[in-house]
Amino acid sequence: MKKSTIFTVLLTTLVTLALVSCKKEAETKIEAVPFQETEDGQWGMISVDGKVLFKDEFKEMPTVVRDGRFFVKNKDGILEMYDATEKPKRIGKDYVHATSFQNGRAIVAEKGKNVSIIDKDGNTVKVLDKVDGKEVEGVEAFKDGYAIFMTADSLMGVYDFDGDCTVSPKEYCYISNCGEGKFLAIDKKYKKDLIYEKRGKIKVKVIDAKGNELFSFNGDKYDDFSGTFTDGKMVVSVKKDGKNSCGLIDDKGNYVLKPSSKVESIGTIHGDKFTYSNGDGWGLMDINGQTIIRAKYDALYYDSDNLLVAATKDGDDVKYKYIDEKDNQIGKDTYVLATEFSLLDGEHALVKPDDKMYSIIDRDGNQLKDLPDMVNVGMNDGDGYVESDYVDMQKIISDLGISANGVMGFTFNSTPQDVVKAQVKDGNAAGDANHPAGTPYWYDYTSDVNFNKNISGAAVKVSVAFPNNLSRQTYTTKRVIDYEFYDEYWYHDEQVPTGYVWNPVRPNVFAVTIRNDGRMHGKMRDMLKALISKFSTFGKIVKKNDGAAVLTLNNGKTALICMFKDHVVATWGALGDANAIDIDKYKDVVEGENDPSSSDDNSLESLSSNEDYAATDSAAADTATVDSAVADYAY
Repeated sequence: MKKSTIFTVLLTTLVTLALVSCKKEAETKIEAVPFQETEDGQWGMISVDGKVLFKDEFKEMPTVVRDGRFFVKNKDGILEMYDATEKPKRIGKDYVHATSFQNGRAIVAEKGKNVSIIDKDGNTVKVLDKVDGKEVEGVEAFKDGYAIFMTADSLMGVYDFDGDCTVSPKEYCYISNCGEGKFLAIDKKYKKDLIYEKRGKIKVKVIDAKGNELFSFNGDKYDDFSGTFTDGKMVVSVKKDGKNSCGLIDDKGNYVLKPSSKVESIGTIHGDKFTYSNGDGWGLMDINGQTIIRAKYDALYYDSDNLLVAATKDGDDVKYKYIDEKDNQIGKDTYVLATEFSLLDGEHALVKPDDKMYSIIDRDGNQLKDLPDMVNVGMNDGDGYVESDYVDMQKIISDLGISANGVMGFTFNSTPQDVVKAQVKDGNAAGDANHPAGTPYWYDYTSDVNFNKNISGAAVKVSVAFPNNLSRQTYTTKRVIDYEFYDEYWYHDEQVPTGYVWNPVRPNVFAVTIRNDGRMHGKMRDMLKALISKFSTFGKIVKKNDGAAVLTLNNGKTALICMFKDHVVATWGALGDANAIDIDKYKDVVEGENDPSSSDDNSLESLSSNEDYAATDSAAADTATVDSAVADYAY
């Protein structure tokens, strides 16, 4: 699951991560990793010191083991928790999402329930359902004892390890965990500036775990920043003479190392030393600007305890090795792939000596003996973001304001101006200096207006359709003399554009589309039933099967509620004779995976607008017209 587009925008415009994030040792070490002995074999588990716990046990790849626990999906796609023993025993309940364990606790979402914190025995420590009256939509994995969470209205806050809120979700539309008890935060008043990438108007705060401001800076002060504190330092980048220059700031915003043309990128930090790139290669430097290892590697990053991982390219081939701060190699071998020792238990690392097998080495670079064949090793560390799986169908319908006569406050008597005004308020209307948003100039080509909403965790599209375009261009007639001959002349009349006006049209069809993204996954049939039940209060069912229903409403309109494999659509208005609508094709529909052709991710802004609606007010409207309406207003 993705977070809302606000966070995507921030990451791509404000925190581009062109800088390599600084690494920090995990609070709870990885104790074992899943492996396969053959490409098509089942998954087993091996401890990081080389002991095989079990072989060929699971069809799906388990997560890594932390705190003696791992998760694996069953045949229905549900996560199950097991203890990491020779005969793994299932513990806990059914989970839709789960982080790995940190110090005996994990963040999970049970099927059909809110996010919660559990202990190693599967007992619920705390349910994370609401904060300050706001519904919690999702929670990130613990990092340094804290977890970021997001509410249904897209505001963010911070939980501590006990699930107590330390930063209220009232102020910030964005928070990022920088580590070491520090967070980047952006006030909700900058939300639109964030969406429209107006970096210069955004103020970025660095706060502590209680919400106290440590320092702040303008969004355009730095070209990039790593967003991570390591040993009290964060990487920042500025442009000098068109070239990237990196430096380090402390937790008061002061430079520890000013940006220098000698340092194009900074990678990982360890005490007063850091890896850096001069544009040609990577080396090691201290905060006084003294070079410790010349920038000669294609990649270089800190592991732990003065140990580094270095990579060198030879054509398309990359070779990794471990070195100390004096550039002495640890062991004699190089590897196709190599993890940090700090990623595991600090004493062992996973390596791939060649393209065929994985192995495990100790701190001296020696391969462990009697290892099984490992053609694949899994490093799935659980979910980074756990979304609530609880859905209140009635609340979604209520929040949408669905009635026989309209939706979201719009009715069959609403004007184009009414609908467009709401679109402008949402910040989704086109506009420029010559033609402000909400003016009729922008609507002479379309007969519908669409709204993309997140309602209680559901991705919802609301469409308001008119029988004709919302506006039209106006003209005046200008007589043009082509030529004259004595007292005679020839001419033609030209139409000269004078502007745009709204058409006197009113909505004739409303549509609501709900996708099975996120927490709605697996709930399309329940959503279908809830919508049919709601519309039944407005009229009577004419025909129905397990995938659709057609109703005549008390106001003389017709409604069609139908289910597709990845969404449900309710369409009502001028759909013609209810008896003429064929619903046989919906009879055997089964919910499946999302259709990638209709949406490339979970961000509402990625959903495309619809084609013009072609329905008429005629009672003789045929089935093809109804089908096209349903298709048009689906995602």
